[in-house]
Amino acid sequence: MDTLLMIRERYSQLTAAEKRIADYVLDSGEEILEKSAQEVSQEIGSSSASLVRFSRKLGYDGFSQFKQKLSVAYAFHADNESYYEEVSDAETPLSIKNKLKVRINHMVETTNASLLDEAVMSVVSCLDKVDVIFVFGIGASSIVAQDIFQKFSRIGKQVYFIQDTHLFLSSLSIQKNQAAFIGISMKGETKEVVELARAIKSLKVPMVAITSNEKSTLGQLSDYVLHSISGEDYQMRTAATMSLMAQLYVVDILFYMYVSEHFEQSYQNLQKTSQAIKQLGQEPSS
Repeated sequence: MDTLLMIRERYSQLTAAEKRIADYVLDSGEEILEKSAQEVSQEIGSSSASLVRFSRKLGYDGFSQFKQKLSVAYAFHADNESYYEEVSDAETPLSIKNKLKVRINHMVETTNASLLDEAVMSVVSCLDKVDVIFVFGIGASSIVAQDIFQKFSRIGKQVYFIQDTHLFLSSLSIQKNQAAFIGISMKGETKEVVELARAIKSLKVPMVAITSNEKSTLGQLSDYVLHSISGEDYQMRTAATMSLMAQLYVVDILFYMYVSEHFEQSYQNLQKTSQAIKQLGQEPSS
């Protein structure tokens, strides 16, 4: 995973002392690679132990491994370190493409590392046991809900995607014994999604959360959590785009795993739906 992007992604979760270290790392550039922990700690006015704790918080064994991974990040984009910066007022189409490329690669690596294979297979098994899927999300997450609706509908799975929460809950309560619920919220605290999840919990319907935080309210209410990355520390919110793409990426993984487990039936249903769609716009035979 890209160390520079990881620092920016987790910046808001750092303590004041850790933010001081993060700021130093981001401001000093590649110069930090030539310095020892003692030299860096003296310049920051911190301690070597603080550097170790900071490194471990990012998932590294210590400051030495942190510098190794940092050097890889700089080497990967040695031609232009600005690819790690936010969108500015002096962009070109090429610079935008490169900045998004860096973030997309980081998103895929991070999601692959955090999304457990066991969780994916458990959700596939859960969906296999029910006749209908109810899916709900607000804002950008509603795009993800719609993606689930169109994907699974095409392979013959009955999916409900209803934006009215009252109508949604009414429909689900009638079919609660044959249904599963998928709730989508990046931080897991979206008011409408959480309220709906609480009501569904009382119906004892299997619940799946697509969220970045398994310890969130939605994550705690759910039986299964499919983890997608988040990052809300960028001023112009390119991270919001990456969060949406991460959710869609998780849906793709779930969908294709389900298709793989039900290959023949899914393939036949995809052919049927494709043939039906081809009929649209065709002139009726005389």
